[in-house]
Amino acid sequence: MGNLAKRAVALPVAALSAVALTGIVAGTAHAAAVTSGSVTLSVNTSFLAPLAKHGVVVAPHHASSVTTANGQVSVTFAATGGDANVSTFSGSIATSGSLCIRDLKTGRGVNLSALLFDLGDAQWDGQPSVAVGEEPLVDLAGTQSGNINGTTQTYLASDLTLDAAGAAYLDSALHTSAFVSGTDIGSFSATWVYA
Repeated sequence: MGNLAKRAVALPVAALSAVALTGIVAGTAHAAAVTSGSVTLSVNTSFLAPLAKHGVVVAPHHASSVTTANGQVSVTFAATGGDANVSTFSGSIATSGSLCIRDLKTGRGVNLSALLFDLGDAQWDGQPSVAVGEEPLVDLAGTQSGNINGTTQTYLASDLTLDAAGAAYLDSALHTSAFVSGTDIGSFSATWVYA
């Protein structure tokens, strides 16, 4: 493919990426590590209720806080490290805690630890206790925006959807059909500070 053809393909892709990430406000880029912060998943009770009908429960462990308001359960995990950078839309943030997901009908359960916000892939992952590698759990969707203010960065997503690979993994591990790819789960926010 010639240089002109490569540019013709790259330009629309870059333009679409810029449009998809409206609201990114660039500041000073940081190469240092994440020293503190938090990641919050606000999960709709309309997502949790059908899971309960299937006998599936989701319990966060070692979360910084769990609150309920306006039809959502907000679970906040502390940022424990990482290199996420809004100005380059890259990197990730490791968080504290884990998620225990159990199917009370089948008696099967999954413990997802090493929870990770992957800014580059716009998703939130977990490490199953019985597998090597991370499972993508939810994809950030809807209106997304980022901000840099000094050494503090924030990233918001108005929607979270159940990732296809995550849904397939959970259905298989729990022997259920409760998890449906693309299901609207809620919203997402993260704030972190660099050293």
